[in-house]
Amino acid sequence: MNNIKHLAAFTLLLLCNVANAFQIDSVAARNMSSFKKFDGLEQNAIVIKTSNNNIRYVDRIELSSGELTNGEDSSFFVSAGPAWRFNKRVARSGLAYIELGISPTWIDSENFSDESLGGHMFFTSNLQAGLHFGRHRELSLSVRVHHISNGGLSRENPGTDMVGIEMSYLFGR
Repeated sequence: MNNIKHLAAFTLLLLCNVANAFQIDSVAARNMSSFKKFDGLEQNAIVIKTSNNNIRYVDRIELSSGELTNGEDSSFFVSAGPAWRFNKRVARSGLAYIELGISPTWIDSENFSDESLGGHMFFTSNLQAGLHFGRHRELSLSVRVHHISNGGLSRENPGTDMVGIEMSYLFGR
């Protein structure tokens, strides 16, 4: 319950600050599960994606916060970084898209069961493929694969791979 309070407070803080700096493009809910290493680890997150006209060569900024849990242990995380979306190039209608991104990620607790992720600071790289739908294409459903690793910042660097879904509501459609 404490993590939910942290998630709600942090998400409100992000929304207020992001709204002043960037135009909010979409808000999403994400659910992912780990495979290979750290089996059973799940991620539940609130995601804010912003349109970006200020930073050259970056399409959008992705901000996410949520919880990593394996049923026994849970940890709050926050992540923010650039993303590049390729939708008109994938399907001329713009219905489908592919998105690539990388985000520095901070995770509150480094231990899940008896295994350590190897610190608190990580990098999350991702590949996401999705479809827009709805009357005005205001909804989006995507599959996302991402890798979390500390990039050698710590001696322990087991990393973890996750796959899951993301449901988004796009503003201004």
